[in-house]
Amino acid sequence: MSTVKTILSIVVIFVLASCGTSTPAANLTPIPTNIPHSTAEAMATATATATVMATPAPKDVPIYRNSFEGITDLAASGITSASDVTLNTDNFNYPGGGTALEINGVLQGAQNSNLYVDFSVKELTGENSLDLTNKTIYYSAYIPADSAIDNISVYAGKGGQFVQLGGITADDYWKKGAWHDYQFDLTTVQGLMKDSDTIRIVGQRLADGDPITDYFLVDDLKWIGSDIFNVPVDNNVDSLRKYAANKHFEFGLWAGNRYLYGDGHTQKDPWYVYMAAQEGAVNAVWNFLSKENENYSNFDYDRPEDAFLLGQYQYGEGNSMATLGYGIGGWGGPQWIRDLDFPDATQSFLLYHVEKDLRYTKGQNPIWILFNEPVFFFSGNGYGLKNRQETGDDYSPWAANRTDFSLIKAAFIKAREVDPNATLMINDGSNEDIGWVRSDLYYQIASDLKAQGIPIDGVGFQMHNYIDPNGKLVVFREALPWDYSNTQRMDLDTYLNNVELNVKRYASIGLKVAFTEVEGQIKFDDIDFATLAGRAEYEKRLQWQAKYFAGLLRIALENDNVIMFHMWGVTDRYQNVQPWPGYGNGFIFDKNFNPKPAYYAMLELLKAP
Repeated sequence: MSTVKTILSIVVIFVLASCGTSTPAANLTPIPTNIPHSTAEAMATATATATVMATPAPKDVPIYRNSFEGITDLAASGITSASDVTLNTDNFNYPGGGTALEINGVLQGAQNSNLYVDFSVKELTGENSLDLTNKTIYYSAYIPADSAIDNISVYAGKGGQFVQLGGITADDYWKKGAWHDYQFDLTTVQGLMKDSDTIRIVGQRLADGDPITDYFLVDDLKWIGSDIFNVPVDNNVDSLRKYAANKHFEFGLWAGNRYLYGDGHTQKDPWYVYMAAQEGAVNAVWNFLSKENENYSNFDYDRPEDAFLLGQYQYGEGNSMATLGYGIGGWGGPQWIRDLDFPDATQSFLLYHVEKDLRYTKGQNPIWILFNEPVFFFSGNGYGLKNRQETGDDYSPWAANRTDFSLIKAAFIKAREVDPNATLMINDGSNEDIGWVRSDLYYQIASDLKAQGIPIDGVGFQMHNYIDPNGKLVVFREALPWDYSNTQRMDLDTYLNNVELNVKRYASIGLKVAFTEVEGQIKFDDIDFATLAGRAEYEKRLQWQAKYFAGLLRIALENDNVIMFHMWGVTDRYQNVQPWPGYGNGFIFDKNFNPKPAYYAMLELLKAP
């Protein structure tokens, strides 16, 4: 445990920033006026120095974290300011280490007046200067509700000459009186020097006013290399990935191409991508139906529209991660697939894609979900396959009716021909615990296919679950969609026991099970995180969450037919499946990328002999 804490304090797990933008908005704040030297002085000094001796190239520091715990002398730690800087342990970016920097001083009345704090690169890293041009920088900041400060910006400087890296104006993007997180991809910043010796965070007023004593807070300063395909994974330090490496199942946390590339809702996030590879070894790849049309005259992944898929594969291959492939056989699909002649043309296209996908991963022992969520989720009108006669989410182009398995069988047979070593599965939610009509149906489908000689290897359990404040699992296995009043509560021990019984049921007929999309959402909208009582209640709920994750991991460890434990996210910063109102925070790292009790509970299990 102490080893993990030491590593976390030095290198890894960190606050990610979802608020803010990587590209500074137009007309953001100018460079602060109270810099240590004038620009002319700085340039003259730099020129004179360059004529005397060549400056050695700065050593790269690809990853850094500082959340200001354990500091006794701010100046000795490289934290200085013309204002008063103190440590604040009452108001920090919760959840977090428990300390923030408070920058306090007289904010002059003129427009653009500011307070700031400087961070010495030399004292932070041991290097004289730092190349930030290939980095993404993060920090968290707080402006009081009644403050005259309107903007928080970050700058990089050398010898007193500063370049703005990015900033956010409160009125445009967020409200005062709360913590907010910022993320800036510095590869987009023009004029940034490659040998910065100072990082400066500035709180600035944007309009004239009266001079006032004011303050702002800063927490969680960090950076990481922006190259998402060369993240600085260290397999020598304690991690879940390290201790899961010798188990009989693959272990991972979902990265997702939205964090590799951004998707319009979420900007690409190198820290998220790094953590997914540092702590896990599964690369989930999907979204094969994003194209408006499909030319299936060849099997090459070489067209521009395939670039994001190639990038996803590249990320996994570069970090020695196992492939979890989501094939084309899901529900829905674009209209042109629906318009294909059925069954012949539809089957030809389906088998083309099965061959294309599995040829790409042949030889890597991948796990392929050939059909994802193929069955009606609820039983109001009876269970069966999603099919061409249904509408909405119950439509699927791959079946003529609720009992038509012909194309599913053909896809499994083709997949086995293409890659005999691939693991072939179907996957769905609310099918993991024995004793429900839905879980019995999935068992029956898989066992029937196997009995008919269809090369199915097993079933995936998604496990998108909710844990109420009393530690009971919220279940809606037979309810209507999102009908909160029609849900039931189940003791967590009962749920875990039923999951294990179901796992063993599959083992008894020679079928495997993958835990594919695990998350455990908890209720938090009734908690006041600003109070000690609220935080204590939240910590209690985190213990229930830890029991849930550790209980599922124990099942995986003790049952050899479980071949994967894969969580559907890394951090509470992002929600990858829209949770129920009032619920969230369903992963093992908090919004600031600190490990939660669930992380330590899982690490303890994995480290046990």
